[in-house]
Amino acid sequence: MAETFLLKFLSPETGCSAHEMRFEAPIEAVAATLEIETSEIVEHLLYLGKSELDALSLMLALAFPEPDGEVVLTQPHWIDNTPYLVHTNFELALMLDGRKPFAVFLDEDGSEILKEIRARFRPHIVAGVIVERVEIFAEEPFRLLHVFYALPSEEWRFDAYIALTREARWTDESEYRLGRLLGYTEDQCRWWMAQRREAIVPPA
Repeated sequence: MAETFLLKFLSPETGCSAHEMRFEAPIEAVAATLEIETSEIVEHLLYLGKSELDALSLMLALAFPEPDGEVVLTQPHWIDNTPYLVHTNFELALMLDGRKPFAVFLDEDGSEILKEIRARFRPHIVAGVIVERVEIFAEEPFRLLHVFYALPSEEWRFDAYIALTREARWTDESEYRLGRLLGYTEDQCRWWMAQRREAIVPPA
């Protein structure tokens, strides 16, 4: 039985998908081609080297573009069915394009993922295109950092986000305000809230 896969060709500058390809194939065939267990495909994002990409291209009889950066193989997530571009993994590209005013990341201090994210943002911070702010989120049991990014003149969103996340109750209005802070349109926020309510409240 064929399953759906996504190949994401990442931009070396932003780490975002610059090109994506969708294909269908039996998961056992893909695993055999990559010389891995099927569980690795189900449970992980797979970063493919050139030899693996070439083997997959040969197996599928499908030509792939020459990658400029990393190539990731994954299976579609529910978020891929959202009827608008979800900002996750597109934060830097959208900010450089002026389409996203604010982004926030939370991770353990010193994590490789956080280091990579900050390294990609750093040239644009130096150039004055993006503003960065770092806050300690928690000290125990390990140190967690909030790393905020905003376009110039949008720094007010830093404190607005912190205040929002400290509110005692999380409501639909909280969810809406968070979406607007992150740069989603009113229609996108309303759609997201409707889906959230549908997921939380079981059918009568």
